[in-house]
Amino acid sequence: MRRAFLLFLLLLPLFQLAARADITSYHVDISVDSARDMHIREEITLEYTTPSHGFLRDIQYRFGTLRAGVENIVTSPQAAIERDRDYITLRFGDMEHLLTGGPYDYSIEYDYSLGGDSYPDYDEVFYNIVTPEAWESGMDSVSFSLSLPYPVASGNIHLTYGPYGSDSLLPFVLSEDGRTISGNYQNLPYGYGITIRVEMEEGYFNEADTPFNPLLLSFSISLILSLCMVTATAVIWYRKGRDEKLIFPVRFDPPEGLNPMETGFLYNGGFENSAVSSMLIYWADRGLISISEDEKHDFAITKLSEIPDTVPDSEKQLFQAFFSSSSTVDARTLRASGFPAKLCSVRRSLEASYTGDKALATPESASLRKLVSKLLVIPVVLNAVATTLVFPGFMTLFVLIPSLMAYFSFQKAATDAERRMRSSGFSLRFFMPAVFMLVFLTVFITTALSSSAVSVPFALIETSVFLLSLLVSLSFAVAISRRSAFLERELSEILGYREFIDKVEKERIEKLAASDPEYFYHVLSYAMALGIDESWTAKFEDFYVAPPHWYSGSGDCFFIAGFGRRWDRIYSSTIAPQNQARGGARTARGSSGFSGGGFSGGGGRSW
Repeated sequence: MRRAFLLFLLLLPLFQLAARADITSYHVDISVDSARDMHIREEITLEYTTPSHGFLRDIQYRFGTLRAGVENIVTSPQAAIERDRDYITLRFGDMEHLLTGGPYDYSIEYDYSLGGDSYPDYDEVFYNIVTPEAWESGMDSVSFSLSLPYPVASGNIHLTYGPYGSDSLLPFVLSEDGRTISGNYQNLPYGYGITIRVEMEEGYFNEADTPFNPLLLSFSISLILSLCMVTATAVIWYRKGRDEKLIFPVRFDPPEGLNPMETGFLYNGGFENSAVSSMLIYWADRGLISISEDEKHDFAITKLSEIPDTVPDSEKQLFQAFFSSSSTVDARTLRASGFPAKLCSVRRSLEASYTGDKALATPESASLRKLVSKLLVIPVVLNAVATTLVFPGFMTLFVLIPSLMAYFSFQKAATDAERRMRSSGFSLRFFMPAVFMLVFLTVFITTALSSSAVSVPFALIETSVFLLSLLVSLSFAVAISRRSAFLERELSEILGYREFIDKVEKERIEKLAASDPEYFYHVLSYAMALGIDESWTAKFEDFYVAPPHWYSGSGDCFFIAGFGRRWDRIYSSTIAPQNQARGGARTARGSSGFSGGGFSGGGGRSW
C-alpha cells in the first residue's frame, strides 16, 4: 500500500502534465445593447479524460491596441478570478482534489464592453464565438444566440468557421424581427473557430465612449515626455547655462601669467597635441632647450638649463617628462622613458590647477548641470511605464533597459563633462552602458521587425523618438556650463592677444621685427597654441627673418614655423592619445469577416 502511494506521488506530476478535458457542449448567449455593450452567458459541459484539478476559462480583453472592459463576473460553481496582461482567467477547482470523468457543468456570466467602434462610415459587431486554437479540444456541440437592439438584414451577417483566417461560411437562423441570430453545430474539430460579424449602417449604435486605445495613450505620453524633456533642458540651458557674448580689447602682449599650454587649454577647452609642440618653441625661445633637425626631419631636443621653480607645476612636469632619462632626447628615448604615461600626468595636473578660485565654470552652473542630468532619469522610467500599455510582456524590458543604458551613458558624459575622456581611453562607466544599450536595441529592433503585432512597429517608432529626445536633452544638460569670472578674465586676454596675432598689419609687424629680430619666435609658440601659426607666418613672407639661435638645421623661419605639424606627425604615437580631456572654454569658438478575426472569445483548458 505504501509503495502504491509513493508511486502515485511520483506519477502525479505526469497526470498533471497530461491533464485533459473534452468539451461535450458549449453554448453562449450574447445580448448587445444600443451602446454596443454586451452581456454574455456561457454554459460549458465537459468530461475529464485524465485526472485534473479543474477547468480554466481564459477571457481575452486585450487585442493589440484595444482593451475591452470585463465586469460583473458571476460563475457557477465559484471560480477564482486571475488577471494578467491580456486575459482574465477563471480558475474552477482546487489543488486538493482531482476530477475525472463527468459530465461537469460550468456557468459563466459577465458584461463585456468594447466601447464605440472606430469606423466612420459604418457600425459593426465582430465577435469570436469560439476562438481558433484557444480551446484544449474540439467541441461535440456548439450553439449560440446573438441578440441585437434593432433589426439587421441577413445579407449583412457573416458567420465563418475553420482555422484562423478561414472564410468558410456556416448557416444561421435570423429571427422574424431581425434582431436575434442563432445557430447550432455539431463536431467542431480541434483548432477550429467560429466568428460572427454583423455590419450595420453608421449610427446604428448610440454614441459611446471611444474605445480605449493604449497605443495612442502610450505614444501621447511618450511624445509629451519627449517634448517636456527637450523644452525644459533647452530653457534651463538658455537662461542659466549659456555664456554671454564675450567682449574683449585687443592686446599686444601674451596673456599675463599664462604659458602657451595653459593658453591653448583655456582657449580650446581641452588639452590638444599642439600644447606640447608650442611649449618646446616656448622653452627654446627662453633659452631652456635647443632643437636640432636632420635631413630626415628627425628631431633631437637638448636641455640647456633647469626649468625655474616659479613656473606652474604642470609645466614642470612636462619639462621633467622630456628629460627624465637624458639631457638630450629623441623619439626613441622618449618612447623608452614612458613619455605617454607621463604626459597623462601632465594633463591631469593641468586640469587640477583649474579648481577652486580658478574653476572654469560657475559653481551654480556646475551644480545645475549635474542636477538636470540626474533628473532626466525620471522621464526615462515614466516612458518605460507608459510602454507597458503597448508592449506584450517581456518586450517592456527592451524599452526600459536601452533607455536606462542610454541615460547612464550620456549622464556619465554630462556629470563628468570637463574630464570625461581620459588619456587611458573611454571610461568603462561610459563604454559598458553604451554597449548594453546597443545590444538591447539590436534585439528589440530584430524582434520588432519579425513581429506581426500591429503595436510593435509603433512602439519601435515611439522608443526611437524618445531615445533621440533623451540624447538632445542630455546634450543640453552637458552644455549647462556658464563661464566663471576667472575664465571670463583669462579668455578676454587670450582672445585679445589672438585678435592681434591674427589681424595685425604687416607695417606694424615690420616695425616690431626691426626692433626685435626674434620677435617672430617670441609670438610663434602662442600662435601655435591658438591654431593660427599659419596666419602668423604669412605676415612675414615679404621680409627676411633670421633663424633663431636655439635651432640647428637647414630650414628658415617658415620651415621652423611648421615645426608643430612635423612634430605631431612624427611623434603622434608618442605625444598623446586621441581622446582629449575637455576644459571649460568650449564657447570660445564660434475589414471582411474571417474565423478568428473578431474580439473576445478566448479559450479554455484543464489544469
